[in-house]
Amino acid sequence: MLNLFFLFARLPELRGLPFRPYRVQFSLDRLACGVDNIHIDVYVSPQLHNVLKKTASLVLVKHTRTDYYFKDYKRDICESEKDILRNLCTEILQHAINRAKMETETQIDYLGQVALAKLFLEEIRIQYKNLVENFEQRIRSYQLSSRQGDVEGFRTREKLAEIKLNQNRILRSAGKELFQILTDIQTRHLRNMRETHFSAGQILPDVFFNNPVLHTGNTSDDFFLIEEYVLIGKRARDPDSYTTVTSIIYDLLAKTDLTRRATGPESAPPVKEPALSDKARMYDPWIMETGNIDLMFNVFEAQEQMENARSRGDAEDRLREIEEQIKTRQYFLNYFYRAFKKSGLMKKITASFEIKAIYGIYCPPMAPGQIRDYLVDFWSRRSLRRQLKRRKSVQGGDFPLAPLEQGVRWIQTAPVVERKKHLLNFLRQFSRYHRDLYNASILNDAMDAILLVSDEKTLQLSRGNRSLYEFLLPQERLTEEEKPVNNHVILKADIRGSIQISHIMRTRGLNPASHFSLNFFDPISEILWIYDAFKVFIEGDAIILSIFENENTPEGWYSVARACGLAVRILQIVQRYNVKNEENRLPILELGIGISCSAGPPSYLFDGDSRIMISPAINMADRLSACNRKLRRHYANEALPHNLYVFKNVREEIDDTVDDVSIRYNVNGIELSEDSFEKLSREIKLKKVDCKAGRGESVQFYAGKVPLLNGHFQQLVIRESPVYEIDPESYGITRPTPRKYYEVCTSQEIYDSVNGG
Repeated sequence: MLNLFFLFARLPELRGLPFRPYRVQFSLDRLACGVDNIHIDVYVSPQLHNVLKKTASLVLVKHTRTDYYFKDYKRDICESEKDILRNLCTEILQHAINRAKMETETQIDYLGQVALAKLFLEEIRIQYKNLVENFEQRIRSYQLSSRQGDVEGFRTREKLAEIKLNQNRILRSAGKELFQILTDIQTRHLRNMRETHFSAGQILPDVFFNNPVLHTGNTSDDFFLIEEYVLIGKRARDPDSYTTVTSIIYDLLAKTDLTRRATGPESAPPVKEPALSDKARMYDPWIMETGNIDLMFNVFEAQEQMENARSRGDAEDRLREIEEQIKTRQYFLNYFYRAFKKSGLMKKITASFEIKAIYGIYCPPMAPGQIRDYLVDFWSRRSLRRQLKRRKSVQGGDFPLAPLEQGVRWIQTAPVVERKKHLLNFLRQFSRYHRDLYNASILNDAMDAILLVSDEKTLQLSRGNRSLYEFLLPQERLTEEEKPVNNHVILKADIRGSIQISHIMRTRGLNPASHFSLNFFDPISEILWIYDAFKVFIEGDAIILSIFENENTPEGWYSVARACGLAVRILQIVQRYNVKNEENRLPILELGIGISCSAGPPSYLFDGDSRIMISPAINMADRLSACNRKLRRHYANEALPHNLYVFKNVREEIDDTVDDVSIRYNVNGIELSEDSFEKLSREIKLKKVDCKAGRGESVQFYAGKVPLLNGHFQQLVIRESPVYEIDPESYGITRPTPRKYYEVCTSQEIYDSVNGG
C-alpha cells in the first residue's frame, strides 16, 4: 500500500512558495600568491594578536573552571578584554572593506575575515595547550617537593584529567564565545558598511562564521551532535547516517517540482566546490536555507496563524491563503513522514529528541548513541543493562533505569502528531548541520590557502615583493606627512531673499547678522566634522564648504556621498529653526544648495597670509545653487512636489555640453552635478527604485547609505529627472531633452515611499 502511495502520489507544486536558495559567493582566486608561490601571505595587527592571546587565555580559564589556580582572573576583566578585542577587530575589518573598495576587489574583504578566523582558531588551541602545560608544570613541582602526597596535588591532577577528558567541549565552548565577537561585528557593525559598497551576493551570510563545526575535530561525535544539532548515526550501515538521510531527502525532493527550479540559473553553485553529485548541486541550495523547511513542512505554525487570523477577523482572501499553506505543508509533512517511517527512521528520530533530557545521567561513561539505541532496540536494551550493572558494581555510582524505561514507553505510544513535530525539528536541525558542514568546508579550504606571516624574514621578503596583504590598525600603518588630494567636492548653500530679509529685520529694529548666524552659520559649523568637511569661505548670505579625498585613505573616499548627507542635514537644521522663527514672528530662511566635484586638488592664490581656493567645482556649485527670480515668483503659490526643477530655454539653441545655461527653480532644493552623481554611484551602492508621483507618472530614485565619521550611517535618496524645455515668457513646458538633472531629496514622504513605508 505504501509503495503504491509513493508511486502514484501527486505532490502539490512548490513554485508558489517563497523559497530562497542558500548561496555563498566566495573565492580568493584573484589574490596574489605569497613568497612560496602557494599560499597567500597575510600579516595581521600584532596589537590585535596580543589582545587575542590574553582574551583566549581568560576565556579558557572560564570554560575550564580553573579560576582557583589563576588568581588574576576576574570575570569583569575577561569581559573588558573581549570589548577591547571587539573594537580592534572592527577597525581591522573596516580597513579590509575600505581596501576592497579602493582596489575594487571584494576578495580582500573575504581575506580579512578569513585571516581573523584562522588567527582565532589557532590561538584558542595554542592557549589550551599552554593551559595544559601550566598544569603539568604544577604537578611536576608537587612531585619534586615534599608536598607530593598532599590534597592540593591530588586536586590539581584531577583537574588536569578533567581538562583533557573534556578537551573537545572546552575548545568548542571557548571557540563559540570568541567567534561570537566576530559574528556580532559582522551583523551589528559592518553589515551597513558592506551594503554601502557591495551587492547582496558579495556579502557573506550572517551564519557563515557562526558555525559550531569549526570548533570540533569530529563532526560525527555523539556529544557534539546532540548538543549542537540532533543525534544521527555515525556508522555507514546506520539507517540514519548522514549519507543515508541526505540521500533520502534528495530522492524525495526529486519527486517535487523543485527539480525544475533547481535547474534554473539562480541555483548554479556560486563557488568552486569539491566534487559534488548532481543531486547535491541541484538540491543543496534549497536544503541549506533553513527557512525553507518551515515554508514546506511547518503545518503547526500555519494552523496557529489561521487561529490568530480568524480571531482578528482577517479578510477571506487571507484565510484562503493560509488554508492553502496548511494543505501544502500538511501534505509534504505527511509525505516525508511516511517515507521516513518506511525507512525505519522515525523511532530513531523520536528517540534522538527524547534522550536530550536524560542522556546526561548516563553520559559519560555511556555514549548518547547507546542511550538512544536503548529506547528503540530490544537487544540494545539488554546489552546496555548489563553494561550499566557491571559499571555500577566496579565503579559505583547510580544509573537508574526508570528514565530509560519511561522513554521506551513514550517511543512506543507517542501520538503521530508528536512524531511529526519531531520530524519537523529533525529536518530543521539537519538543514543547519548540512549547511554548516558546507560552510566549514569552504572556510577550511580558505584558511589552508593563507599563511599568517609571523617571522621577520618572511615578512620583509613578502613586503619587498609586494605580495603581502596587511591588516593593521591605523597607528601601525606606514604614514606620510601629507597625502596628496585625489578629488575634492564643493558644496554651496545660498540663502534665498537675503536682501529682503535684512530689510524687514532692520525696519523692525532687529539684527539680520545675528539672525543668519544663529539660524544658519553656527549650527552648520557644529556638524562639519561628522562629514569631514571644512569651510572655504563665508559670504553674508552664503557658505561654501569642501570635502577632500586623500591618496591611500579609502576610508575617506565618500566626498560626494558625505556632501549630499551634509546638505540634507543643513536643510533639516534650517527647517527646525524656521519652526521657532515662525512661532516668534521672525523671517524664515529658504536655501538653494549645489554640489559639484572635481578631480585632483584645487588651486590656490595667496593674498598676504590668506589662501584663496580656485576650483571649477566652485563655479559649478554656484550655478547649481541658483534660482531664477521670475520662476520663483511664478511658482510661489503652487504646491510643487519637489524642491528643484531644471529647464532649458526653448528659444536658445545652444549645445548642452558647451556650458550650463539652464534655468533653475531651487527653493530648499539640493542639486547634484551629473559628474558628481556618477562619482556617487562609485562611492556607495545605489539601489534603483521606481515610484509613482502625485500625478501617477513614474519617478526614478536611487537610494543608498553613506558612512559618517561618528560611526553612524545616513540614508540618501537621489531623484533623477530629464531637463525639460521651457518658454521663459509664458512658462510653458514643451518637451524633455536628453539631459538629466539630479536632486538630493529631503522629503520624509519620499524616503518612506522608497523604503516601502
